[in-house]
Amino acid sequence: MSTDTVHTALTFTRSMVVIHRGMRRESRLLAELIGATRPGDRRRARALTAHLADYLLGLHNHHHGEDELIWPLLLSRVDLDADIVLRMEAQHEKVAATIARLHDLAGPWARSADAAGRDALVAALVEHRALLVEHLDDEEAHLLPLAERHLTEDEWNAQGDHFAEHTPKSKILTLLGVVLEDATPDERAEFLSGLPAPARGFWRLYGERHHTARMRRLREDVRTSRTGSAIALLTGVGIGYVGLSYILDPVGTAAGFGLPAVPSGDATAWLNIKGVRDLGTGLAVLALLARGKREALGLVMCAFSTIAAGDMLTVLAHHGSKATAFGVHGATAAAVLASGLLLLRTARRR
Repeated sequence: MSTDTVHTALTFTRSMVVIHRGMRRESRLLAELIGATRPGDRRRARALTAHLADYLLGLHNHHHGEDELIWPLLLSRVDLDADIVLRMEAQHEKVAATIARLHDLAGPWARSADAAGRDALVAALVEHRALLVEHLDDEEAHLLPLAERHLTEDEWNAQGDHFAEHTPKSKILTLLGVVLEDATPDERAEFLSGLPAPARGFWRLYGERHHTARMRRLREDVRTSRTGSAIALLTGVGIGYVGLSYILDPVGTAAGFGLPAVPSGDATAWLNIKGVRDLGTGLAVLALLARGKREALGLVMCAFSTIAAGDMLTVLAHHGSKATAFGVHGATAAAVLASGLLLLRTARRR
């Protein structure tokens, strides 16, 4: 029987598959994000080890509930399949040893952020994940169908109350977000239906948005992203200001463009048109920045760099000021392109 067939056949234990999906993802991302941290970046190290601690707390409490509530019941009711439960217990012990190792390594690295500590922590995470995934796959394929046959839904769901009792309230939202992040709409609705109505309301009004923002901050390179965002902000404000200048004082503004001649008379209307387009360009940058759409903003900034590059080439082709062509338009094109590339490089990792 394939794993997909097993998952389809499950009823009240199906939520465990959703929980496991979050564990697989976070164990993988933590190794990737920690491995990508620059030596000496203590702020980044503290943020990642704090999330690692939350993940390990959730995993420990999840396993503790199974150890206390599920394995003893199953062992009292199964016979030939007892080896499955005993194998789950042995796997829990191995995973617990890796959790202890990660705790030992995380604290020193959070304080030093050195390369050696980072690499040791990543190696421990890789080992941890290998054992964890082996256990989760085995549990889904063999233990969950066994639980469906020998336990009642209430007995199985007692794990949820156990988890809530042993997990600090300040961590519940974070761990709920970890579980629901990759859930399908049906899985999310089913999982949330088991929560009290006030908890469901709080999650929908605040918790989901808070989790999304927290994960976005955690999964991006904060310093590089800030540099790209700062350049984008300056670009948006700057081009918007230039657009307003072309609308309010078209001839005076055009004199600094670098071309040898400036339109006059009725032809100055073309300068107002340029102003409106510059203003719209600046507002587009600021809108994407305000919404936190860094990947889209990165693409837009790369595209907009061609405008400044085109201005430079136009000035040069018409024998305008080389100083303005390179010093203003060329420098702007380079800065805007750099901003776009930085934003794309640090787009949220998935």
